[in-house]
Amino acid sequence: MPAHGPAATVLPPMVPTSYLLTARRVSLNSAESKVHYMEQKKHNHGSIYRVQALDRALDIIDLFSFHQRRLNLSEVVAQTGLKKTTAKRLLANLTDRGYLRQDPHNKQYELGLRLFELGAVVHAGFSVRKAAIHHIEWLRDKTGLNVLLGQCLEGRLVYVDKREGTGWIKISSSIGEQRPLHFGMLGQVLMADMPLVKVQELLARDPLQAFTPQSITDPETFYRRLADIREKGYAAETGEAHPGIKGVAAPIRDVSGKVIAAIGVALPFPDYTDEEQVKRTLALVLKAAESISIELGHHAS
Repeated sequence: MPAHGPAATVLPPMVPTSYLLTARRVSLNSAESKVHYMEQKKHNHGSIYRVQALDRALDIIDLFSFHQRRLNLSEVVAQTGLKKTTAKRLLANLTDRGYLRQDPHNKQYELGLRLFELGAVVHAGFSVRKAAIHHIEWLRDKTGLNVLLGQCLEGRLVYVDKREGTGWIKISSSIGEQRPLHFGMLGQVLMADMPLVKVQELLARDPLQAFTPQSITDPETFYRRLADIREKGYAAETGEAHPGIKGVAAPIRDVSGKVIAAIGVALPFPDYTDEEQVKRTLALVLKAAESISIELGHHAS
């Protein structure tokens, strides 16, 4: 089976603030009660090996909520019970890593764009899968084939949903499983939308390798493949991820037009050797990808 596989400080209006972070608000009115809360929390999770510095940093992040979006150093100290020097050091580290940001005028801290980025990754996975579920089933029912939905998460191909077909070929890849991004049809669709420098960076981390004798292992040939996918609007590979399997996949785009996922089917040989049959299947894959993209707010010009 083929495995197919931001620095403005104003959040995009299309993304609800709730995607930033689902933060717990600790409704405690004094430093003493805050300390008691933290000690109780540690007691309740006594079976977990605690890393004190990490716990303290996360306690600071947990102070922020929709009702308490900004805090100064004194407020952090009061609500965590930390020493001022410790709190200041942790705040500096969190700010340096982008998890917090500090207003240079009033010196207050608020959640940083790094948390927005991470929240967007989580939200994208949920929203794509939710938008795609009926279309994945439609594609499976129309073709009888195995259907895979994949996304690029932290530079890896991750399968976020799948449906097994009615034929003898079954999907070996599990939801949540990761592969090198260049592996199979889905990853190639995702990489085709990336700048060359990003593709090269990913290949430096996960070099091309021969999964089968048909796998592309030459970078220049692979770059030409990605260019071909961009031009045609879909990927088609034969036996490059698994022998005897042809993979056909198409991109799923968000409201900005960016490719955020890919959907594809696995056609077993020799059952799918007729070119017209492959073209009909490709048309269904493209239709499913377009339908999911529309649900995500994308409208082709």
